[in-house]
Amino acid sequence: MHVVDQLGRGGLENGLVNLIHGLDPERFEHVVYAIRGLGPNADRLVKNGVRVICQGKQETDSRFQLPVLARQIRELEPDVVHSRNWGTVEAVMAARLVGRASVHGEHGLEATADAKEPRRRTWIRRLAYEAAHQVLSVSHQLKDLHARRTGFAAGRITVIHNGVDGTRYFPDARTRSRLRTELGIADDEFLIGCVGNLLPVKDHMTVLKALECFPANTGRWRLVIVGEGSERPVLEAFLSGRPALAQRVTLIGTSSRVPELLNALDVYVLPSLAEGICNSLLEAMSTGLPVIATETGGNPEVVVHGESGCLFPVGDSRQLAEQLLLFQGNPALRYRFAEGAVRRVREEFSLESMIRGYAQVYETLGRKTMTTAVNVAARV
Repeated sequence: MHVVDQLGRGGLENGLVNLIHGLDPERFEHVVYAIRGLGPNADRLVKNGVRVICQGKQETDSRFQLPVLARQIRELEPDVVHSRNWGTVEAVMAARLVGRASVHGEHGLEATADAKEPRRRTWIRRLAYEAAHQVLSVSHQLKDLHARRTGFAAGRITVIHNGVDGTRYFPDARTRSRLRTELGIADDEFLIGCVGNLLPVKDHMTVLKALECFPANTGRWRLVIVGEGSERPVLEAFLSGRPALAQRVTLIGTSSRVPELLNALDVYVLPSLAEGICNSLLEAMSTGLPVIATETGGNPEVVVHGESGCLFPVGDSRQLAEQLLLFQGNPALRYRFAEGAVRRVREEFSLESMIRGYAQVYETLGRKTMTTAVNVAARV
């Protein structure tokens, strides 16, 4: 039983769908329980025969979730309950209450790593870690951060990196040519791209400010931003006051054609203030793109600076501008970094490796659940 906050277009939700699709259906059966709402990824699950349940909790609903979750777990009788991130932490206690094995995973942060977490949240998170049979993290940085905040031993947190589907994200010259024609991008134009929800933590504004730093004689370039969210009006307002910049920037919104759009790019930028292991970063690298990402969260675990991409300090628009101009003027460098990006993903962040990691956790805990049930029955 996978417990998530919602099933929108985020990296966590997409990764969950990829995991479920990749696990052997002869060995694993899945139920996905969304606390707040559904979304596009729910449709992907239902089409593949996965049962999806939505509790429908509203933002203004302050109900304690443990009784509701415990009742659902008791009815479904899963061998393992896997909750993800803060919004589902009560599922750990509910699973314990019902006597089921529990896994809790940390996939990212809602704010920067140095932002102070409320003491009550830290205390509850520590309690959940102690109650869980297994605690997971998608990066070593995130593991160390939560260990430091909660006092929970880092050695008791297992890291399973996100993995990217190389059969879906790969370099394709014909797709590149077709999409650039469709977008009206000439062969000699330098196309920069970002993919991600338009939220404050993703800090797309830094990219726009970096482009403002470009010299007037910089060659032809364009920026496309794929994604939707609360920051869109802020970005649009910024662009409206800068007509020269606005005519080179396109806010595409959400899209089901991300693999194609990535192929059209010359470089990918991830300007986030905080990250776990970013799926869109892995997807861009798997597509054969040189990447530029902030030195935050799990990004340095993914990008080897100077080999598979470049890193820059959070919010440093001038350094980002310098790196973009370096790639813009040097196609050979872009090609070398693109090769390094593909190699890095295939060696360290494959979907197959991620699936093996979760399968081992689920089977180990599932056996413990079965053993416990047999022992209880024998005592009765």
